[in-house]
Amino acid sequence: MKKSKVTRLDMLKGWRGYLKSVRRKSKFKKRQAGLNKFFSDVNKLKNITGPGNRKRYRSPFSHPKSLPPKPEYPSVVRYLLSIPKVFSGNGYKKLDDGYFLVPETFSLIDNFSESFEFLKRLLVILQREKAAEVVLDYKNCKRIDVDASLCMDIMLADFIQYYKRCRSLGYSVGTLSIEPKNYEDEHIKRVLFSIGAYRNIVGISINFPDVEALPVLLGNREDPDRDSKCEVHSTKIVEYVKRCLNRLNRSLTAEAEDSLYKVLGETITNAEEHGTSKYRYAIGFFQDKIDSDDHFGIFNFSILNFGETIYQKFKSPECPNKKVVQQMEDLSESYTSAGFFRPATFEEDTLWTLYALQQGVTSLPRRRGSGCIQYIENFFKLKGNLDRDNISQMVLVSGNTRIIFNGSYPILTTIENGRKFKRITFNDSEKISDEPDKKYVTFAPHYFPGVLISARILIKYANTNSE
Repeated sequence: MKKSKVTRLDMLKGWRGYLKSVRRKSKFKKRQAGLNKFFSDVNKLKNITGPGNRKRYRSPFSHPKSLPPKPEYPSVVRYLLSIPKVFSGNGYKKLDDGYFLVPETFSLIDNFSESFEFLKRLLVILQREKAAEVVLDYKNCKRIDVDASLCMDIMLADFIQYYKRCRSLGYSVGTLSIEPKNYEDEHIKRVLFSIGAYRNIVGISINFPDVEALPVLLGNREDPDRDSKCEVHSTKIVEYVKRCLNRLNRSLTAEAEDSLYKVLGETITNAEEHGTSKYRYAIGFFQDKIDSDDHFGIFNFSILNFGETIYQKFKSPECPNKKVVQQMEDLSESYTSAGFFRPATFEEDTLWTLYALQQGVTSLPRRRGSGCIQYIENFFKLKGNLDRDNISQMVLVSGNTRIIFNGSYPILTTIENGRKFKRITFNDSEKISDEPDKKYVTFAPHYFPGVLISARILIKYANTNSE
């Protein structure tokens, strides 16, 4: 039998096939080794604990060039990051381990300086993603007010949403966890699980027998049903106030209830119309106590939006109410002549914000502009009278302006052209043209990007009446 002749071409084809098979096996082994190493690294990360010990990792199957565009920050965080001195002028440029000790009094009413610094540092660290673990330690915290709690929760919720979106698209995220610790204090636990982070972010809530909670009411000015939702939220807030008073065996008269409903409607509408950010927030927390036969409760309530400050709204060339703007400019000239303006103590934006509180002053020419001062009066009356005590106060914060109402200066009623107007001047002369008391109307170094009206009111059974 004749043997087939093996040509040189056949030998080359066989050699090429052999080389291809070797390369295929080599690539397979490398892929398998890479996959095994990836899962090994993931398992190791599960067993590592302690701040800063976790390593960032990227899936070996993703490549930056093959990923979709990185998502933008949510609108609120994007707006906050656009203001360099938001909350504080401190830039926190040094490396940070992500450990946050919550202030003993976390409040934008009573401890605004330390609380604003806390919020600014939290914003910076979450944006930089340099700390693998962010720890919120409540071991020294004794009190949380709803205003500070809400601002923190808004930022946390938006950043967590952003991190999840990045991971779903294949991007690595430097911040791997945000965890609270040492929140065993009864008051702290009540806030966190009734209106705070556990309820708003994690979705875990607890009903406490001595707490009346109003979880966050979120308004969206772009919602086509915005007007109807404003009415719903106003009704919910009025019903919430009635439930709080019922715990002290008190109730609102029909006239007081109607007045509160109307002023809430105008305040909520203003908060949505004037905000650059599309969202408006309202939140409440009430806890009643019986101490040495004294039955009382502490009422916390805040409405806020992010966006233009009151001063920016009136100072803008696009402000439609030119008449009011001219009145403000004339008042500024008189203050300048009298030497009342002082840098970082009392500036023009402080004066214009105070003037904007007066009834009849509004940036919209077709509005009566009665919401803010009547809002202050209606809520402060919940304590039973307008007298001063050591706890009750309402604070309006907008930009660098802080205005504090605690009953030291009364709300005045004047009659102009047969119509009653309410005003407050924070001075003994009762004239807006005279310098206000700098203890209650002041320029603050910590900048709030929008408008916040926050109340902390002591309601005593002995002081409250049917009105």
